[in-house]
Amino acid sequence: MKYNKTYEGEEFEKYLEYLNAIKEKLPKDIFEFASDINRHSFSEESLHDSWLKSVECSHNFETRTADITLTLLGAYHDREFTFCFHSVSQYKLFQQMLDPCRDLISYEIGIEKDYYEKEKFVFRAEFSGEEAEIEIYSEEINIVEKIINEQKNGG
Repeated sequence: MKYNKTYEGEEFEKYLEYLNAIKEKLPKDIFEFASDINRHSFSEESLHDSWLKSVECSHNFETRTADITLTLLGAYHDREFTFCFHSVSQYKLFQQMLDPCRDLISYEIGIEKDYYEKEKFVFRAEFSGEEAEIEIYSEEINIVEKIINEQKNGG
């Protein structure tokens, strides 16, 4: 992680300072999501200990971009978080499938230049597996949180 170093023992306030510095460049809903301490804690709304449920990627060879959708199953298995990244210019996905290696440890959203020196949103997530990480540079990020029905039919 480059900005959110809470997993290294740094205070969450440092990441909030960074987010406030780029607040005008972030869509309001993305800023509110990324700056909410409950999205980084051990609460039900947090991404901490989420599992990567699915990855969908489609490339547009004419524009040299991709669209990527990540779906994360919340730590309490009571919600899904869907991240849609549009006009992706670069990405890195490394995920291990072993149960002890799949928990999301930390994530961050920021703004950086990609390999083409164009300013993009960057999303990074680090998982408990060795070198297990996601890094996506895109022009747009949408986040949808869906509560999963907790009651099961039959028995």
